[in-house]
Amino acid sequence: MKKIFFFLLFATFAVNAQQPKFDFPLNENGQIIFTEVVPAEGKTKQDLFTNSKMFFVNTYKVTQDKLKQNAEASSVSDTQYSIMTVKINGADVKVKLYYTVAILSKDNKYKYEIKNIITKTEVTETPLEKLFDKTAAEKAAQKPKTMEILNAYYGAINAEIETIKSNIKKEMSKASANKNDW
Repeated sequence: MKKIFFFLLFATFAVNAQQPKFDFPLNENGQIIFTEVVPAEGKTKQDLFTNSKMFFVNTYKVTQDKLKQNAEASSVSDTQYSIMTVKINGADVKVKLYYTVAILSKDNKYKYEIKNIITKTEVTETPLEKLFDKTAAEKAAQKPKTMEILNAYYGAINAEIETIKSNIKKEMSKASANKNDW
């Protein structure tokens, strides 16, 4: 009986060890969303609102009239993309990563959200939730090449998201921009 128990326990661990684990932050609707409330002591809501607009201007070269702004809510958002390089089968493949960045400002803090993330190649357009769903993870466990590709995407996407988060924090920590900077 003990031998059967240990065999089943070992088999369970072996199966779980083969299942890939792709951890992305999910909201209550199952959507992948990177978000954080960041303290900004001594900064007014208006200063942070201005800096959030400057984030888009300086990072993506977007003009103020192209941004989705809500002055009442002190929020700014825009859909952007980055080009990331994913190594697939030994070759570097350029993949566009589309996403929406929203920055909401309050006195002494702001919140950013990076959401609606889609990968796009010359032949496919796939929401992140679909690319890394349970079915994909199960297939990857059975096919080493698929696992290799998903791991490459996972690493490249996380690196790109970290760069975006870093750029937001850098811009939001600056002294408030002047209206002349527009």
